[in-house]
Amino acid sequence: MNNEKNLKDHLTNLINALTNLSPSRNIISQLILLTPEDQATLNNSFPEVNISEFREVLRAMGIVFGDKIECVKDSFAETIIKLIDKTFDWLDDEYIYFYFDRYSDIRIAKMDNVRSNLAKLTGQHIDLIPNPYLEWIKLVIEKLSHEYGKDKIAKILKELLTQLPLTYGGHYKGKTLQESIDEIGAKIRLTPSELKEICELIIYSEGKSEHIYRIRYGGWDKTTEELWIEHSRYHLDPLLCTSQRYIISSIGWTNEFKYELRHKESLQKVLGEIT
Repeated sequence: MNNEKNLKDHLTNLINALTNLSPSRNIISQLILLTPEDQATLNNSFPEVNISEFREVLRAMGIVFGDKIECVKDSFAETIIKLIDKTFDWLDDEYIYFYFDRYSDIRIAKMDNVRSNLAKLTGQHIDLIPNPYLEWIKLVIEKLSHEYGKDKIAKILKELLTQLPLTYGGHYKGKTLQESIDEIGAKIRLTPSELKEICELIIYSEGKSEHIYRIRYGGWDKTTEELWIEHSRYHLDPLLCTSQRYIISSIGWTNEFKYELRHKESLQKVLGEIT
């Protein structure tokens, strides 16, 4: 009995430790997550940056101060960012993992029902198991609603939920991701600069794709399949991209892209609250 109680206590401690790294609960994590950023912008958002002791804490983690405040590559601060991203995914049923089937072929899957399973293992109600991603997206959407207007942000989320999944290229002649986003912007009457800013903050940011896996299969005309998570500046990361490169006899090699929506349930919850 004592061993069982100790295990529950240790599991609860582990969940709390990971959750306490969340940017919704920890100002150091929040600042690290938002790098790289102009020093003037972060100074305005985080007055603590002007305190010498606070800067020393950040430097010890691998943050450098110049015209921009940013992470040193492979620093502990960068590791914290990766851990926050994975914790977001794990406790919001979006954690991707790989396994080999009985034919030794690689397969991809997502962990699901994580929080409900943790609730059973710890003997707690599921509402007591934190969801750091949901906490964070609520703060981000609240901030953006003040800056751009609640109606615009709500409509963007609604359109994302409506238009995804999206497939184009290869055998598919549909709209590209950028064409779909431009269409959303026109529908909501966003200016091009507003659309670009909001897209980078919460949908995807150029050059921030995280490569998950690459696999080749087939004969001489091998098909290459790759998987990417598209990161946004605020790490809401709602897009999962699968790309395939294969041969179509009439045109030769071609690329096909499929974008799926991640964190759908949390996005729907936030949309329900702001509308």
